[in-house]
Amino acid sequence: MTKHFEIFKASITSIIQETSKIKVFRLNYGNRKFSFIPGQWIDLHLAIPGKNIGGYTIVSAPSDLGYIDLAIRESLNHPVTIFLHNEANIGSEVMITEGQGKFFLQKEFLNSPITFIAGGIGITPFLSMFRSLDKKKNPPKIFYSISTEEDILFKNELNPYSIFTATKNRNSNWSGETSRINLCLLQKYQTNFESHFFICGPKLMIEDLVLELKNYGVPKEKIHFEKWW
Repeated sequence: MTKHFEIFKASITSIIQETSKIKVFRLNYGNRKFSFIPGQWIDLHLAIPGKNIGGYTIVSAPSDLGYIDLAIRESLNHPVTIFLHNEANIGSEVMITEGQGKFFLQKEFLNSPITFIAGGIGITPFLSMFRSLDKKKNPPKIFYSISTEEDILFKNELNPYSIFTATKNRNSNWSGETSRINLCLLQKYQTNFESHFFICGPKLMIEDLVLELKNYGVPKEKIHFEKWW
């Protein structure tokens, strides 16, 4: 049976251009109860013609009460994303659901070693997870692959925990990695293979890494990913 998600009103209170292609939208839902688990996404409904629903991952933490943040990459063909990037303003009203999806940070993992592996906009589910961790007690390790340095989302916040790898169009000042994320890169940075591994990004990246980790001996129950393709 498909779960019914209540739809209710929220208003846009902040729009920030975080990278050249990604804007972060803050949605205030007021005093009403809103629940989600770090890593989940919402459906966002707009009063526009045609396809008027978009699914977006929450990047803020559940402890941030009264609002959620969404980091949304621009699109040339998704009507909701196009509207949000080009027409939405402070005060614009939208309709949202509570958190959905099974790719999330379970409470029992909070005290275990955690490694996040992200490709491009695949970083978004990890932001809420990252912001929910007590990083003094359990600092995560993040491997974050992007095309160019300019594509890194929340670079200053993630930098102390991250290995960045820019695979295209690097400028002359780039001092990070340049390869795809693979087992060799994980070993180079002394990854704890007792970790829970969370992986999100392009299909081929996920499939390759899951296979490499399993072949290396990481139990399948410690490898977490979501097939959204």
